[in-house]
Amino acid sequence: MLIMVSYLLLARVYKGSAYALGGIFALVVAMVYSMLAAIFWPGADVFAIHIALYILTVYGMTIIASQRQKKSKQKKSKLHWAPTTLFIFFGIILVTDSVLIFLAQSGMSPEWASRILPEPRGKGSVRSVFPGTVSHDFREKSNQFNEYKQKHDQQATLGWIIKLGWKDEAYSDVKNTLYVEIKTSDGSGLNDAEVVARFLYPADTKFDQSLPLMGDGNGIYSTEVTLAKPGDWDMVLNIRHETERHEMRTKTTIQYAN
Repeated sequence: MLIMVSYLLLARVYKGSAYALGGIFALVVAMVYSMLAAIFWPGADVFAIHIALYILTVYGMTIIASQRQKKSKQKKSKLHWAPTTLFIFFGIILVTDSVLIFLAQSGMSPEWASRILPEPRGKGSVRSVFPGTVSHDFREKSNQFNEYKQKHDQQATLGWIIKLGWKDEAYSDVKNTLYVEIKTSDGSGLNDAEVVARFLYPADTKFDQSLPLMGDGNGIYSTEVTLAKPGDWDMVLNIRHETERHEMRTKTTIQYAN
């Protein structure tokens, strides 16, 4: 909308060719958005779809302005079918890609999923949330894998028994309580430990959170967390007790809040 209003205002002031104005305006729009995207990077797919949408908007406004110029000069002109076809074609692509990107990032509500998607063959509900990319690729890098294996062997010698889970089924955009139980090798609760849980959303790092857990004196630690997106999250649990360290990686699924 801002692009359309700005173009119309400039077209009233600028008396030259509408195509020249459109080319300059498209270049300015692309430069301004590229600078903003460099600061707040939305991802390559979102960047591409926005650039295409903005350029297509300028292109459409340029065609309209050109036709008005010709009519003002009392020349009979008719919009050629070729630019109209291109405009409609790219418009359909932009709308389709926008819907796919939205579904990939936010998912589909259970109500719409039950209407559009086929019934699951087994028991359970259908989730349309894209799980995202793998947040840790240490297995693909030998040096990082060796470091990981060494830490894993050191943790195994501690003999700690760690159990964790949600108090109730976890939903997005609401407070959920996470419990972590830590026992030593002799079965007693590990107290006075520094426990931090990191929640990593693979599809977009801006939703990541890091929260400390409070202990109850019996080896049980808890915290309340509100996660913005439904779907699969990576969770990293870091435990520090005196000189000992322990790291645990797992996944958790957050349900869509009705």
